Amino acid sequence: MKKSFFLCLFLFCSAIAFGQWHIDEDFEGITTLPAGWITYDDGDGMTWRNLENASHAHSGTRFAFADNYFPNQNCDWLITPQLSIASGDSLKFYTRAWYDTENLQVYVSTTGNAISNFSTQILNLQGLGTAFQYASYNLSAYAGQNIYIGFKWQCVTYGIIVDDVKIGQPLIVTPELNLPESVTFWQGETLTVDFTPYVVATDINNIQLSWQTPEHIYISATGLAVTFSSDNWNGTENITFTLTDNITGLTATDTLQIIVHPLPTVDMALQTILSPQNNEYVNSAFSPVVVVKNNGQILWEDQLEISFKVYNSQNVLVDSMASYFNPVLEPEATYEAVFPSFSIGAEGVYTGTFQINLSDNNPTNDTISQIFNVILRVNTGGPDAFGYRYRDSTAENGPVFNWIDISSTGNSTIMYGVNAFNGDDNFSEPIPFGFSFPFYGLNYTTAYVDINGEILLADNNWYTEYPDSGWGNDGNMFNYMYPIPGYTQMPGLIAVYWDDLHCDQGSGDIYFQSFGEEPNRYCVIQWHNVRFHAGTGASTLLDFEVILHENGEIVMQYNSTATGQTGANVPHDNGKSATIALQSADATMGICYLREIVQDNVYLGVEPAGNLLFDGLAISFYSGEDTQAPFITHTAPGNTFNPSPLITARVLDLSELANVTLHYNFGEGWNTLEGVATGDGNYDFALPLIPAGHTFSYYFAAADINNNSSTLPATAPTEVFQFKILPSENTAVLLAYSGKQDYQHTELPVYIERLENLNIDYDIYNWEEYAEYTIPDVYSTILAYANTGTASPATLYLSQKLMDFLNSGTIDNPKNLFFSSDGFAFSQAGTPNSHPMKQLLNGYFRTYSVSTGGGGGTNGLAGPDVFSYQEGTILCTSYSPVGNAGTEYNVYANSPDCIFAYDSVPDWYVDLVPYPEIGAVNAFVFEDGPVDGHAYLYHGVCATAVETPIFRTFYFSFDFSQLNNSAQSSAFFSYLMDWFEVYPTSIHENDLPLVQSKLMPNYPNPFNPKTTIAFTLAKAGKVDINIYNLKGQKVKTLLSDNLLPGKHSIVWDGKDDKGSGLGSGIYFVKMQTGKTTETRKITLLK
Repeated sequence: MKKSFFLCLFLFCSAIAFGQWHIDEDFEGITTLPAGWITYDDGDGMTWRNLENASHAHSGTRFAFADNYFPNQNCDWLITPQLSIASGDSLKFYTRAWYDTENLQVYVSTTGNAISNFSTQILNLQGLGTAFQYASYNLSAYAGQNIYIGFKWQCVTYGIIVDDVKIGQPLIVTPELNLPESVTFWQGETLTVDFTPYVVATDINNIQLSWQTPEHIYISATGLAVTFSSDNWNGTENITFTLTDNITGLTATDTLQIIVHPLPTVDMALQTILSPQNNEYVNSAFSPVVVVKNNGQILWEDQLEISFKVYNSQNVLVDSMASYFNPVLEPEATYEAVFPSFSIGAEGVYTGTFQINLSDNNPTNDTISQIFNVILRVNTGGPDAFGYRYRDSTAENGPVFNWIDISSTGNSTIMYGVNAFNGDDNFSEPIPFGFSFPFYGLNYTTAYVDINGEILLADNNWYTEYPDSGWGNDGNMFNYMYPIPGYTQMPGLIAVYWDDLHCDQGSGDIYFQSFGEEPNRYCVIQWHNVRFHAGTGASTLLDFEVILHENGEIVMQYNSTATGQTGANVPHDNGKSATIALQSADATMGICYLREIVQDNVYLGVEPAGNLLFDGLAISFYSGEDTQAPFITHTAPGNTFNPSPLITARVLDLSELANVTLHYNFGEGWNTLEGVATGDGNYDFALPLIPAGHTFSYYFAAADINNNSSTLPATAPTEVFQFKILPSENTAVLLAYSGKQDYQHTELPVYIERLENLNIDYDIYNWEEYAEYTIPDVYSTILAYANTGTASPATLYLSQKLMDFLNSGTIDNPKNLFFSSDGFAFSQAGTPNSHPMKQLLNGYFRTYSVSTGGGGGTNGLAGPDVFSYQEGTILCTSYSPVGNAGTEYNVYANSPDCIFAYDSVPDWYVDLVPYPEIGAVNAFVFEDGPVDGHAYLYHGVCATAVETPIFRTFYFSFDFSQLNNSAQSSAFFSYLMDWFEVYPTSIHENDLPLVQSKLMPNYPNPFNPKTTIAFTLAKAGKVDINIYNLKGQKVKTLLSDNLLPGKHSIVWDGKDDKGSGLGSGIYFVKMQTGKTTETRKITLLK
């Protein structure tokens, strides 16, 4: 072998012998940014971080990453530690956009690492795409100085990646090129040789390979992969290759002998493996297939023995077979050798090797191998709570793929009933089936078809009727937002290939067509030639369909499942970001074949991982033998003034129901009431007259004709539903709470705790639950609140009822009303004088509000432009009948109204209210706050009080829970009760109806950094509360203890069991006690 090295003496002598990398960072082996690196965030909470994603890394699996959802608004900095620069040092790194394009600027600072110190820009990289771009800059101008390097990114579309950062210079390495003596291949074939093992250089990624022009042979190279071929010549030729080290300028050469054998007379070659494919499935049969080519020069017409062997990842033989074939092949002809069915029983990575058992002139092409994965395909599933199951075409007795193409005969769903083609995020007008289709116990005759690969059977909030504004872009691409069942925004869902899809007019469409005669009719809905919205360069288009049979069977078929598009931020082909599922109209029942998993805004894949789609797949969703109990749903009512309320429940079952009953007890023993069917699975139960003050306990029972039975609650009669008929005996205080506005129960527990601590009997009533009600005269005091103060019909009705209550007061029996709301005064502004909310505020609270410009406003604590919670204080005035005059009370609030007191009732209400000449007093004023230590409306009024001979009112423009000092809040409430002349009692039967052991909504939600998780227990027992991520992995044990019955709460700080903070995303709280299991979704935002 001949070798020669061309070394530049000047370069060698002038190079730094002890060159080094000050930073050589690939971000591997750590989960945070390296020590000494700092970041600056623009305040959106999304900053540079160390992210793991092998498909997006330049090397390894990790890189530095920043993202943002608000293009052109984010400006984030990533700054290195301080560096001492020597002559010859350089900055080198790789960068790319997450998707689409981004820009990146690089700055140098010689004075410090504050943003203001970075005044010198050294790189301005514009229009970075999704392929990595290599960037470098010679830092020799800063030799002898200490510097910082700053990477500045302002969001253009979504995210930026920086990887493999090197600052400094490498040790000089003398290049070497140590090629083998020779390589050999056959005329007409192609040989590719990886030169990497034969190269020594400073940086193998920064070299250049060249060669002398060959006389007979064709040579090409991609990096260090060198390809040789010779179609019309055979013989031997020597070629000299030259390696150039681009960093040092040094070169090395070596000569390679290339031997080309002549065309063989007999040469049967294994050319391509068609099966196994990249993914095969556990215990799912496939037929190994290999393509045989006659590379020889004569006709082949003999028997051919080919073996197939499978090796595991440890190269241990797992199985093998041999088959005989009888192809007749002219020279250059091919033949597909198909083996008998074959299956593998365990997951893993395998190598399939085919070998021709033949001695011919060219043994090098007698063997061919391919690595493939064997993964678990969950090809059967169910039953779900209703009885639906699924089976795909890879399962035993699975459906046979039988494609029905209606692209030339069907009607367009996109154009159905409209005048324009909208091919992106668009639900169709309801398309008719031509028959009644049963789905989760209900019958449907139409469907809303979305471009994005799913249909909804039930009425929903997505569909916008043509021609209303937005009718053409009302689809839903967010298949990953919630689990199924539980995605309440998607009622009556059939997800066929639910992803972010796009249909281009002229090339694709969605069609529907019905076939058959009763009772065997069916409707086909076909998504024809659609593509993914993200990515470019589609080589094929998607083609899939769903067939809805009159008997309720659903068949999904997939003719084409991949497009080959590139450039998207997540993979899409073959369902890699899709959902295939069914879900009932109330989202309580469902079954999932495949779903996308996203955690902390990062795509994690799909599950089950083995259920990816492929061309020719069919999936049948069907109801087999009914082994499921009737599914009962019920919205439990709260306390009521109606002594004979109507109870309703929905009972759905695969089979005919035998009975549906209500079992109840209000103190006189258990009784049974048969339900009256009203349609769509709904049942009414008309209750007998129930005496006031009695607690009504009840549960439901149902059975079908197959003797499947169930109760609700599931553990009834151990657990039951309960509510009370109000008023309770000897109870004068009514706590009127806001069930919708206070849906997270932020306020209610505070009131209950204050009343309990003072030993005051009270009734509880949700004033938003019932459309009509009459407040009994037995109450002397009402504590009412409205968190938002929204001017809803319920709020208007409450306002009128509160006025009626106050009007009913007498000198001997005066009425008391405390009303707390941080939005009620603002909500009634601008309404006519006849408006009940305005009349209550002006006429009974004798209070009014004005706009911000007039000295009032919607946030007297922090100002009208501040929407976040702020700390401050309010001052109790000497006029206030409640509180300790001159005392400041701590508050934590986001929008307390600034209000004003009337000296007397305004003229327009003088004839409508009692004692109009009596005005209100200013009870509390804003004091401290975030504006230079003061509240925005310093000494503006935030509470007023009125006292007339027949009623007292106290209006508080905060939510009561916003008095965030517990001791001060308790004292305030005690003063209030004293003023109202409400005194302690000894009997307590006034709790909220304890329906069952239940997990309440957490507050706040979303949250950062802490949230309170409340729950109720019907009886004493062991309680386990855990936190799970979207993959179902337990990340935190919050509670495991024995507790007494009643109301409880626990705080989660967003950390896992190791004490590490978890990332932003959706998590699940799961409570288990006895036979009761409850789960709720919570969202952590950082």
